[in-house]
Amino acid sequence: MGFWKNYGFTLALLAGVIAGAVCGMVWGEGTAVVRPVGDVFLDVVFVLIVPLVAFSMSSAAVKVCRSGMAWRLLGTTLGVFVLMSVVAAVLTYVLVMVWNPFEAADPEAFFAGLEAGGDDGRLSLKAAVAASLLPLIGVSVLAGIIIALFGERGSRVAAFLDKATSLTVRMMQLVMYAAPVCLGCYFAWTVGSLGGTILGGYADAVMVYVVAGLTVFFLVNSGWVALCGGKRMLGRFWRGMVPPTLTAVATASSAVCLPLNMAAAKGMGVRPLISDSVIPLGTNIHKDGSSMVGVVKVVFLLSVFGAAAPGWGDLFLVVGVGLLVGTVMGAVPTGGMTGELLVCTLFGYAPEMAAVLMVFSTLIDIPATLLNVAGNVVASVLVDRLTPGSDSSGHGSASGSASILASRSAGTGFGATNPAAAEPSSEALSCPGSKDDPR
Repeated sequence: MGFWKNYGFTLALLAGVIAGAVCGMVWGEGTAVVRPVGDVFLDVVFVLIVPLVAFSMSSAAVKVCRSGMAWRLLGTTLGVFVLMSVVAAVLTYVLVMVWNPFEAADPEAFFAGLEAGGDDGRLSLKAAVAASLLPLIGVSVLAGIIIALFGERGSRVAAFLDKATSLTVRMMQLVMYAAPVCLGCYFAWTVGSLGGTILGGYADAVMVYVVAGLTVFFLVNSGWVALCGGKRMLGRFWRGMVPPTLTAVATASSAVCLPLNMAAAKGMGVRPLISDSVIPLGTNIHKDGSSMVGVVKVVFLLSVFGAAAPGWGDLFLVVGVGLLVGTVMGAVPTGGMTGELLVCTLFGYAPEMAAVLMVFSTLIDIPATLLNVAGNVVASVLVDRLTPGSDSSGHGSASGSASILASRSAGTGFGATNPAAAEPSSEALSCPGSKDDPR
């Protein structure tokens, strides 16, 4: 029962994709008859993405601002998150530059097939959503910050955003029940139109990600922890990471791993204030695994469907997009498709390509979740090292602060379910400058 609850959607989606691939290879262009099924599904998803991004990003911004974390602790935490994600993303990009298996594909053939199949006037809705996605994210975050600055006067709006996010997520979950069949139909047309070569591209992409993931999980994370406490801390870290690691593999959900991560961090000597604040916040917005996924997606997209594979000069662009994708996938529930649509938007591809990238997200869901979970424990160790404090009870320089964030993250899979965030307590500190700021 637990196995099917945790893996049922992923297995059904994989079954649909595999069936679609087989049908595409067997019937070729004849699979165009089932393409409208996939098109309608994608249209519905793209329509729901707009309110989902608007509500969830605004709500997340309010909660970060009202998290009760001292501003110095918050600044240190965000700095650690960015540093860890940048290192993971850069390492992934270096690996892909040294070994880029996507260059063996025929980009002209793929791109020609895509243009032939997509230039029929049916992209207007998706293109409109894609073009407005990046500005929508910026405006939503700004709105959340402004609401938080109003203190108690903005509490009703914040509560509305939280409830609206939950309702939109529920609608998305209901729509996603049709994903195995609808995406199977769309993938059948994709393979039938573009050829079976695309299947080899997926296998290469997964292999690149697994190699990069193993390197970050064992070597990079060990390096971060060793910097904080040497071999002794390293041993405590890997002993404490056994329960979160097994749970991440078994459930593919970083939300489920949240209490285990917090317990593991405390067992490593991290102050409760740090672990109870950094890990829940990190589960929302810090995703090393998802950032690495973004890098591989961009390289895969540009190598297979672009005019030329990215080079060393594109390092900052690709890594920046990877970090943005990781943040979006963390802050937006069911953010996988949103991140993929964002990648297509930034590089000028048809929004329909998001469905192609979604298959890759499904294949690497478990290793990406594992990297996300481990990264948040490492982040708490680093923040504890960098933040002054007087004792292990959490009464340090940020005394009195307590995290009220709850995770909405559930790995990188598009169909994962995320628990709603907890309401802020009445003791949570408001942002400086608010009229209701108790300080």
